[in-house]
Amino acid sequence: MEQLRVVVVDDHPIYRCGLVGLLEAGGVAVAGVADGVEEAMAAVRATRPDAVLTDLYLSDGSGIELVKRVAAHDPRIRTVVLTVSHDSNEMLAAIRAGADGFLTKEQAPERLVRALEGVFVGEAALSRRMTGYLVRDLRDGDRRVALASHFPHRERLTPRQLEILQLIAAGHSTAVIAERLCLSPETVRWHVKSILRKLRAKNRAEAAATLREIAV
Repeated sequence: MEQLRVVVVDDHPIYRCGLVGLLEAGGVAVAGVADGVEEAMAAVRATRPDAVLTDLYLSDGSGIELVKRVAAHDPRIRTVVLTVSHDSNEMLAAIRAGADGFLTKEQAPERLVRALEGVFVGEAALSRRMTGYLVRDLRDGDRRVALASHFPHRERLTPRQLEILQLIAAGHSTAVIAERLCLSPETVRWHVKSILRKLRAKNRAEAAATLREIAV
């Protein structure tokens, strides 16, 4: 396998330097470093790396935003999020945005290089805990498909619309729903309008009540 070329993105200089040293000791070439989204994209354009290793929280945005932009720029570039977060919703948002992995910073250092190499042979760079979250999300998706079929035909929601309705019923705002599902707020609002129309509901509260009736 040829030497991997990676851009490292983290807004903590001391940690970033340590990470560069760890990768280089493991045989990975660090093509560039950055502390934010814009600087990272400039490095990606200039160096054409094999992968981008990014923190979730950056100086001028989020790692998820960077994942989206890298995927739009060149889908051949792998992206792996390396963060202190154990939030399953952030992991799912990163994967939906196009990330090839989501790793936490407390893992054994030697695992990081193996994980980066693994994404180039079809492996998912995920911790065991995050893999468990992903499996449960897939199961929930299957349940949403089954639940959606319980609505009368004229009111039948798509699995995505049902997912949004479930988040509405849980009390989440448009902004939170958009962040969790990796959608734009405008797309969420479009789905909400469609949900209300299909359910003949006057507002979100009525739509949520319909969901509770169907789910009983």
